[in-house]
Amino acid sequence: MSRVGDCIVRACSSLHDIPAAFLCVAIFILQTTVMDYYLIANISLNHWSWIGPDIISLTLLVVSIVNSYVALHGTNNRQRHFYSLAWISWLFMSIFVSVKTIVVFNVFASQLDEEDASYFGPNTLKTAIALGSCIFFLLLTTQHDAPLGSERRRYIEELTGTVVFDILDTVDILEILFTQNKVDTFWDGLKEFILAVATLNLLIPTVPLLTLCKTNFGHAELDKRLIYLHRLLVVLAVNVPNLLVRLILWNGFSAAISPFTLKNLILIAMSLYEFYQHKKEKYEEHQREEIEMKNTKENQHFSNQLNSRDKAKNTDECESSQSEKRGDSENGFSIEDRIVTDI
Repeated sequence: MSRVGDCIVRACSSLHDIPAAFLCVAIFILQTTVMDYYLIANISLNHWSWIGPDIISLTLLVVSIVNSYVALHGTNNRQRHFYSLAWISWLFMSIFVSVKTIVVFNVFASQLDEEDASYFGPNTLKTAIALGSCIFFLLLTTQHDAPLGSERRRYIEELTGTVVFDILDTVDILEILFTQNKVDTFWDGLKEFILAVATLNLLIPTVPLLTLCKTNFGHAELDKRLIYLHRLLVVLAVNVPNLLVRLILWNGFSAAISPFTLKNLILIAMSLYEFYQHKKEKYEEHQREEIEMKNTKENQHFSNQLNSRDKAKNTDECESSQSEKRGDSENGFSIEDRIVTDI
């Protein structure tokens, strides 16, 4: 069994990141094709024009993958000067997917029927949007070669560990918009707010990708304080609006509660606790520095007091000696005479 495993590892190593790159491109093409079909079949043939933006996204995706492949499997100097284009690729992909999603849910999403013979119902649409999580994961995999368990890998996971679940969370929030009866009871602007939150969630993964690009995927890490602040902002920007939407839908419109509500609460609590731990460490470090500084000042003050006492003692001894000399001189005896007399 061990030999079979070794053979598999050698075969995969010889392929480098080609399977991940191929799957990433294939899943992206599948996602765009499915969403374009929904627009063309349910609105008009004019939506064939989406082929242009899709080609732009596909080109950026392929260029970013090829660029990373050349850098990671080239010389060390090329790796040090590697600039990832993954964040640009994801930014364009997420913008176009977000626009398509907004069009779908504003025009015909509530008319989709799961019993449609073409199989292009609500579940297929949700799956197409959720494929973004697979694209992100595979795109990230092609951009670095950090060993499992290394500091670089831990750093990358700290910044991107929740992105996949955030995208799935976004798809779950859109579930209620398929039911027109529920949408008709919404407050004014609630549907737009839900779509805005979903769009924001699809765009936010650009931030950790850009951060990783600037730090060369862990070769030059951010300061710990900035890492915690970055994670706190990203987690709160995704989970707080999602949790707010779910609570509104649950309490105001009797919508079914989603298991992702617990995910929102847990991640918010974890992020706040980690931020608290970081501030606690900084506070304790500051306290230790203050205690050390206070002890240093006290030791210095004590040393100065000892020096002053020694100086005062020496001064008194000198004055006493000089006083004795003056007394002997006044009595008419010099020091030499006293010594002779004593002998």
